[in-house]
Amino acid sequence: MQDPTAILDAFERLVWKNNDPMAQTLQLQREDPKALGDLVALALDRSLDNATFIDAALDLMDDDTYVATVSLAWQRAMQGDRSDLLSAVLDSAALQYPHVFAGNWEPLLAAAHAGEGGPEYLDGQAWRALDAATLEAWSTALEHDTTEGTLGRARAIALLRSRRPDAVLHALARLFPDASDPAAASWLMLAGYTRHADGLRSLHTERPLHIGFNATQRKRMLAEQPAWRRDIHRVHPTWNAGTPPVTHARMGGELASTCGLCHAPLHRLLSLPEPARAGIDSDNPIEFATCLSCQGWESDGPLFYRHDADGIASAHPVQRRDAPSTPDFVAGALLDAEVQLFTAPARWTCQDWGESNGRQNLSRVGGAPSWVQSADYPACPDCQQDMAAVMQLDSGLPQADGGEWLWGSGGCNYTFWCPDCRVSGQLWQCT
Repeated sequence: MQDPTAILDAFERLVWKNNDPMAQTLQLQREDPKALGDLVALALDRSLDNATFIDAALDLMDDDTYVATVSLAWQRAMQGDRSDLLSAVLDSAALQYPHVFAGNWEPLLAAAHAGEGGPEYLDGQAWRALDAATLEAWSTALEHDTTEGTLGRARAIALLRSRRPDAVLHALARLFPDASDPAAASWLMLAGYTRHADGLRSLHTERPLHIGFNATQRKRMLAEQPAWRRDIHRVHPTWNAGTPPVTHARMGGELASTCGLCHAPLHRLLSLPEPARAGIDSDNPIEFATCLSCQGWESDGPLFYRHDADGIASAHPVQRRDAPSTPDFVAGALLDAEVQLFTAPARWTCQDWGESNGRQNLSRVGGAPSWVQSADYPACPDCQQDMAAVMQLDSGLPQADGGEWLWGSGGCNYTFWCPDCRVSGQLWQCT
């Protein structure tokens, strides 16, 4: 086993040519997991490009090592250190442990305003951890000038991204004095809210349940992956339940219901006998489905489905055609399989599609969506209210015919639910 210094020395000398720092990092995780913190801490003193093994090290640290590592990174940033790697570590912290910034919210705000000295891309995620006293102080002191580039705008965005309803409404009113401004609704969606009566309605739950794929699915999903990714998936907490499952579900196969566009059988995404156990507002079962051949290809925007009392999906009348269309690409169903839903450690409550980079399991029920592009909650075709996000499925899902399903070029699918109308919606995004 190479120690952290040897791994970094070899990478500086060879980069990836005749060198495998990812395999070395994974061996370190197996034999001396605490040393992953040393690896990242030592890397902060070096100029490293394309060091994706550092991202893997952060993912695979135990909680105590992770907190110590990102705390060190934040202290160094406040002392004036600057590097792309340091910013990347702070991006990870903003997602997985935003409380690292507690007590130093003003320095983080200054960094976000200046565009340096903090997370590079994900500072918006950190504001979820703002404490009540800071929220009150910032709301009271919020600058009148919130135009682009001002500190006032940075502070207002922080309040908005805190997800505390009173702070969100206060910041929104300052940012958008005209409540009918379409941009106001977009910013609210970014925060995971929509307007409801005189207040706000959340568009997602706070904690997700990750989908635990069964052994047959996992074998298929890993078969064509490089060795390092297989090794990460075998130990990553988003792929492996550390606690008993919360509930069970069924994925894949075809349904008796047909697509309103091509008239072929719908494809099951996930059937939940007890959706309420997964945080979905329904006392009855729900069978989430779509047409993989038509969604995103034969229609603009989401596909919608009505659900009867038994949860069975049928094509929404607004998307029924008398004459069937002929899809350019006929897709096979996902592999029929029983799966379990489990609670991953709290560090994985929020995940970012780009940050995941194939290491993490992004297929989950509930929680905040990991948008590939921008937040996009469709309106229910019956009541016209914004629908809540209830599930996302990543690409790489095994199909019954032996294929691998990708959403577009390899993005994510998002499932939405209107409990009052018992309507679901399906929308995928990719790069």
